[in-house]
Amino acid sequence: MVIALVAIGISVFKFEMAIEQRQQLMQQVIGVWKERDVAPYKVEIFEVRRQGIYRQGRLLTSDYFWDGVQLRYNFGQQLYIYLYEDGAFIRQQPTHYFATFDRQ
Repeated sequence: MVIALVAIGISVFKFEMAIEQRQQLMQQVIGVWKERDVAPYKVEIFEVRRQGIYRQGRLLTSDYFWDGVQLRYNFGQQLYIYLYEDGAFIRQQPTHYFATFDRQ
């Protein structure tokens, strides 16, 4: 009985730790991201919310992947991949050019 209670306590603790780690990961990515070193009329801005990825206030997708290193989502037929380095996102795909995005 005591062993079972200890095992349950450990499981609950691990579950709470996993939730806390996920919340910390989300804090890294949640926010508005603006393309760096681009003319104001060409700048790309997107927003990551818990509910999804937004551009100009419109939901692009509610299905995205974030693991603390890589942000990935599909919009239409296009896959978008960003690497997180030094507090900024560097777009890896689509590869017409590598753009860097800073949190606003």
